[in-house]
Amino acid sequence: MQEKKCIRLEEYLDDYKFSQTSRIRKDGDRIWVPDVYCHNGHSLMVHGVLFDGLPAIHIRCHVGGEGGPAEDFYLSPIIGDDRKKGPDLPAGTRVMMTCPICKEPLRKLVPCSCRVGAYRYAIYLTPDPEELGAIGLCETYGCPQSFVSEDGELIYECVAE
Repeated sequence: MQEKKCIRLEEYLDDYKFSQTSRIRKDGDRIWVPDVYCHNGHSLMVHGVLFDGLPAIHIRCHVGGEGGPAEDFYLSPIIGDDRKKGPDLPAGTRVMMTCPICKEPLRKLVPCSCRVGAYRYAIYLTPDPEELGAIGLCETYGCPQSFVSEDGELIYECVAE
């Protein structure tokens, strides 16, 4: 039987300015991103799939890594919400995440502690990746660990204990 890990959302920036033009939004307790992009500036948001009324983040994944079969996944834009729509894969399966528009692999950011050799990859909060606003997603299917940074500062991090 697999042991269920405790997941918690760490907040690092108490004075973040949420507004209608913020790259991160807040409605009550719900914190979400209104738009995200690949490193080439393509919007990854789709309005045909919704999570609590918000458009989903669309990522194409190659199951097992480069050369594996391509599958479409739709992720919740809500920070700390691990819901996704797409094929159900065995936990721990490696996926190569790509932009569904330009088909290029997402950029590698930092290692993930879920398994040896795993990395977190970037989707950006603006069309310009040089602005250093990103969400880091792990390449391991089922890994809940992720983070959100803006202007190079860590704002939120989902941590598995």
